[in-house]
Amino acid sequence: MINVIFDMDGTLLDSEDCICAAVAEIRRDKNLPPLPKETIQHAIHTPGINCAQVFYGIDNFSHKSYKVGFESYFKKHYEQSAKLFEGVREMLQTCKVRNYFLALASNAPHNGLEPILQKHGIAQYFDCIIGTNPNMESKPNPMMIDYILQNAPFTQSVFVGNCAKDEGAAANAKIPYLEAKWDSDEKTLKDNEFCTAKELLAKLQAYEPRF
Repeated sequence: MINVIFDMDGTLLDSEDCICAAVAEIRRDKNLPPLPKETIQHAIHTPGINCAQVFYGIDNFSHKSYKVGFESYFKKHYEQSAKLFEGVREMLQTCKVRNYFLALASNAPHNGLEPILQKHGIAQYFDCIIGTNPNMESKPNPMMIDYILQNAPFTQSVFVGNCAKDEGAAANAKIPYLEAKWDSDEKTLKDNEFCTAKELLAKLQAYEPRF
């Protein structure tokens, strides 16, 4: 058996457009000029970028997540258009049948995670759910993964994400990393990348101990 830790946005949940729409609305309400979608996406995915400064022009933002303080905007857009990637619910069901320990480590605020997962009918599959809070650093810091692994039951662990922050967190925690490339062509994928839930299940199974 294995421990599988998932990121949420862009990995399980197709929510990137929601995030971009929420940031755009916040900027309109703050009388800031429009920001290209590509700029928002780059900031979300790239370690070391101060998202609050890029998105809102705030230099001294005290929160670990750029969503803190603007929860109502993100909640609105998540409810309007976020959806699970194809096959995610069935993939999680199969993981539980295989008796995997499942956890979620997200850079979104901790208090908002469970309602999102419940809305999409997948909260029950997770043994542990962790997001950012005043005492928990964001990825690529490995703090979330390390915390989860302290209570995980198996010796083999894998982190599943979709961007450089996730890859960095896995490297810092010294565990294997698999990356979601949902819209990619199978022929262009690297060995640790997948574009369907079926491919992910096959890659996870390869980490199961052989007796």
